[in-house]
Amino acid sequence: MKTTSMTLAAAALTAFLAMPAQADTLAGGKVGADAWFMDADVNNVEADDASTAGSYYAAIEHPLPLIPNAKIRQTSVSVDNPDVDFDQIDFVAYYEFLDNDLVSVDAGINMQRFQSGKFQGQSFDEWQPNIYADARVGLVGTPLFVFATVSKGEFDGTSTLDAEAGLQYQLGLVAADLNVRGGYRMIDHDFDYFDNNDGELDVTGFFVGAELDF
Repeated sequence: MKTTSMTLAAAALTAFLAMPAQADTLAGGKVGADAWFMDADVNNVEADDASTAGSYYAAIEHPLPLIPNAKIRQTSVSVDNPDVDFDQIDFVAYYEFLDNDLVSVDAGINMQRFQSGKFQGQSFDEWQPNIYADARVGLVGTPLFVFATVSKGEFDGTSTLDAEAGLQYQLGLVAADLNVRGGYRMIDHDFDYFDNNDGELDVTGFFVGAELDF
């Protein structure tokens, strides 16, 4: 009887200790932040000053079939002379088509929200649908990964493109991976929200950031 009780206790303890590891394989997520050092053209005119943009994001991934994973990302764009200012919030629903230690491929839909927008004295507050794709490929034998993310759409006369590519270094921690990343990001938006139809914005520049993958 004592042997049986000890066996059951050992089994229960083993199951309890195994639960966090199993949860990691069943569900996870990412949180990250980037600093983007921008240059901007507004209606084909080089802007005098474009401030460094902060970009913040979080994603939740789960094993439930048919239900997409979710990601939200917020980027603040501010340009002086010509004056452009808005918050771009990306609401992404995506599926993982490939996910292993070396390669991951995601694709889905991004509903972009342009919030509190100002464009050369004109205000805008709009939604924009996009196709979304993200890919990461590890360099064999190293902690380095190449990544690329693209969001592109065209609707009701407005076209938007937000793309980035770069390199990340993965550092394994106890409960998560810390990814230090850097690369190049570009935005090419052609807004059709204004009476004079002039709403072309090109923003480019290098970025650096960090991401927790748990």
